[in-house]
Amino acid sequence: MRFLISCSVILASVGVARGAVKCGKLQQPDVPGAEIVTFSSSALYNVSGLSFDSSAGKISLVSDLDVCAVNITLTHPGVGDTVGFRLWLPLRNWNHRFVALGGGGYAAGTGGVVTDFGIHAQRGFVVGTTDGGNLLDASGSLTDEMVMEDGTVDLGRLTDFSSRALHELAVVAKAVTRSFYGAQPRYSYWTGCSTGGRQGYQMAQQFPGDFNGILANAPALNYPSLLLNLGWPEFTMRRLNHTVSQCVLNAFVQSAVQACDGLDGVLDGVIANTGACKFDPRSIVGQQVQCTAGQETVIARDAQVVSLIMEGPKSPRGTPLFYPSEWGMDFTFVVPPESAASPTRLWDDWVSILINKDPSYDISTYRELDQLVDFFAISYREYDGIIGTSNVDLGAFRDKGGKLLTWHGLADGAIPPANTVDYRHKVERVMGGSARVNEFYRLFLAPGVAHCFGGPGAFPADAFNALIKWVEKGEPPLELHGTATPDRKRKMCLYPLVAQYNGHGDPDDAASYTCAQGYGAAVEQ
Repeated sequence: MRFLISCSVILASVGVARGAVKCGKLQQPDVPGAEIVTFSSSALYNVSGLSFDSSAGKISLVSDLDVCAVNITLTHPGVGDTVGFRLWLPLRNWNHRFVALGGGGYAAGTGGVVTDFGIHAQRGFVVGTTDGGNLLDASGSLTDEMVMEDGTVDLGRLTDFSSRALHELAVVAKAVTRSFYGAQPRYSYWTGCSTGGRQGYQMAQQFPGDFNGILANAPALNYPSLLLNLGWPEFTMRRLNHTVSQCVLNAFVQSAVQACDGLDGVLDGVIANTGACKFDPRSIVGQQVQCTAGQETVIARDAQVVSLIMEGPKSPRGTPLFYPSEWGMDFTFVVPPESAASPTRLWDDWVSILINKDPSYDISTYRELDQLVDFFAISYREYDGIIGTSNVDLGAFRDKGGKLLTWHGLADGAIPPANTVDYRHKVERVMGGSARVNEFYRLFLAPGVAHCFGGPGAFPADAFNALIKWVEKGEPPLELHGTATPDRKRKMCLYPLVAQYNGHGDPDDAASYTCAQGYGAAVEQ
């Protein structure tokens, strides 16, 4: 036995050494329409550290990982851009798969052992990401350089971020993989949430042959309108000249959960039956709330502001401009604690740089509904064709055998779940109905899950593995599964089905639920 183990170690070491030699002799990829500016490859040994697995929603330990690390920059003649790509190729135990990682906000991708790079590479995947032309400045905000000297927006860099760099990531990764291993990946996957989710849909729409399977969660669809919607709470408070503290906002959320928790037949601190939740913010006016600085009293103005936030943006005539939010959502993302940096900077940057073409635009002057309507119109007109991700004909993706899997948390405070659900309905209308669409595109809703992570609900941790099984074995997922704290196991059902409690058995056991057309009888606190 000792001899066999020693042989295994020797063979593994020899394989790593040979891989390291090949890593240093990789050929530059040919990228149509682009010129390679820099290309480097080097072996990294014994990579270790904690790695966040975003698709499973957990942190895992990476250790003793040996990879060929590749860094590439390219430019597109006449565009004046520089786009970066990062790849890790395992020096041993390649599983013949490639996975591309999406980004968040204005970041097109990410990389490093502390992110998904480490965990996927240790599992045998070739892993890749792109900076999409890097739209960010040193502070993490949208760079002022997006407004060019002539006062117009740099649409070339926006196109990189939106789609071009994503396609080139697939081109680069497959070419480098072939150069290193002598073979293309058997299967290529995309995984991402929010911006990463939008990117996945963009690939299915524009480059349907790049990926066999796409996991695109809480996708930032309808991006030009979504970015304006992200600032709707702040805009509402400014327009009404009344700020609701984070503490009071949390009181509204807690009261809504208390009122609507049992509408799905189970008391677990989660609003699953969001469609039946008719919580009225005015019902807690006068309530005392214990905050850090002392007690606050909920007043009618607070309830007015919160009601408008939940309804979503509307024109002066009451015409909806985007989708409403669901009760139970986390307000932290859109109206952060007073001491935190505002994530609504995404919205501020979009308004100042992309709409007004003026990095110094005073966002505080943006406070009238007529302005809101104009900005929605400008944003859609100028940018939907580039980054709107609104094409609902996924026929080419279907015909190439692609599979698209999406889940969206019902407690998402950044992107209303209705944004995703409505897109799915539109696809059904043009592609033959729900059953036919389910053959290549499946949607799951996750009660109580916030934007990409967090919240009191169960995170659908098996989604990426379910996608692989669907692509490689032809077994489409009927359910996704996850665990909430404390140790509550749940199943998420294929939309539009929901997880109905059977009325008996342990409510914290997923086996006590059946996928059904609707929820069971409501229970009271």
